[in-house]
Amino acid sequence: MKLIQLSVVFFLSVVAMSTAGCTKKEGCTDTQADNYDSEAKDNVGCQYRYVTTIDISNVSTTNPSGDQWDIDGSGPDLKLNFGKNTSSGYDYSTNSISNVFATSLTPNSNIQFTNETWKYQLVDEDLLSSDEVIASGTLNPISQGGNAIITITNGSISMTFHYKLQ
Repeated sequence: MKLIQLSVVFFLSVVAMSTAGCTKKEGCTDTQADNYDSEAKDNVGCQYRYVTTIDISNVSTTNPSGDQWDIDGSGPDLKLNFGKNTSSGYDYSTNSISNVFATSLTPNSNIQFTNETWKYQLVDEDLLSSDEVIASGTLNPISQGGNAIITITNGSISMTFHYKLQ
């Protein structure tokens, strides 16, 4: 009788352990998401970073040559171009704000950041001649930043990308 009871207990233990091992961990399995979980098996609840605004500050009052930004002596007309580093050009841009050394720019489209290297180029947008590059560089918008902001410093210039999670 004890042998039968032990056999039943052993059998039930084996069944309980094997079914417990089949439970799949829920989480986000998309590497492009802000909350990617490498241990997750069931894809649930991914959140992505979407750019809302970009604050620019500390732009020099003169261009790298020491001249005024514009022919009329006014400040630069700030615009930011950015996109995936794998693109030949820039995928996105912001509005342009005239004659400022600090401002808040808004992207021209809904931009979902991805977990890869992105490039940026802050320019003085000129209508009659080519744009002057003020600052350029790269960032990874998923591995950098937190608390809904990513701050990049390039020389004295500071660029803060504000994003929302969706």
